Amino acid sequence: METPKQALSTANVNRDHLDHVQSQIVFARRTSDERAPEVVLSGLDMAANPVRHCVLPPMVRHNVTIRNARPITHELSLDREGFTLIQRKVSCVSERDPNVLQDRYLKEMVPFIQSYFNASWVVARRKSILVRGASGRSRSDGEPIVWAHLDFTPVAGPMLAALVDQSEGVPTRPYSRLIIAQTWHALSPPPQDFPLAFCDGASVRDTDSVVVNYRFFDTTTKLSVMHFNPAQRWYYFPDMAADEFILFKGYDSEVSCNAKAAHAAFDNRRAYPNAKPRESIEGRFFVYYA
Repeated sequence: METPKQALSTANVNRDHLDHVQSQIVFARRTSDERAPEVVLSGLDMAANPVRHCVLPPMVRHNVTIRNARPITHELSLDREGFTLIQRKVSCVSERDPNVLQDRYLKEMVPFIQSYFNASWVVARRKSILVRGASGRSRSDGEPIVWAHLDFTPVAGPMLAALVDQSEGVPTRPYSRLIIAQTWHALSPPPQDFPLAFCDGASVRDTDSVVVNYRFFDTTTKLSVMHFNPAQRWYYFPDMAADEFILFKGYDSEVSCNAKAAHAAFDNRRAYPNAKPRESIEGRFFVYYA
């Protein structure tokens, strides 16, 4: 079992020897004879959902080894693995009104994202600031998503960026590069019962995903649902606290830097039977270079 917040080292770590947990993640069935129990999901796959609608293919559940990424934080690259851990506190973590929380989160994160990426400008859509599993707040944007997915396909990234510019009243400008940066903050104290797991983008093959249509409010786009591959390497950051967040890349127009950071929530109550229900906030930021 991992120890909370292990001290980071500057020496490279043998990733096969990292502490880990075993859990199950849901994937799209790859073949009809795939040996894995079938799963029937609710929520995004329900056509009756007025906010989000995603028709999923047949889904199955696989046992996955999920390694503790804290000891290798200094090795992680957004261009290679596709995710990393950032030490930075946001002041709005304790805000109970989700509308105020969204506004304050945007106000704090947009300038940080622009500075972090040294970008020309950043656009964020308020509707894309999602509060999940927020039982103590007046509104929740849904339970954690337990199936492995990528939020943006290569064709959908620029298309959605243009739609967000239009919806936010931002003039469309020519750009040389577009990155869609995603953030994930835990609002509830550790340990979380359903933390977020990430797949090392370098371990994902082109055949490991299937594209599905996805409707979010008034926007129709496409996302990728992942197939299971035993070569995939999954990681998480245990015991997320208010002074840190996960930064990951959803899309990059620079093909060589477009790491496929597939992700999914997983049930970690086997390791932490008394874990509190997870509350989290996540954002999507359109990062432009002139």
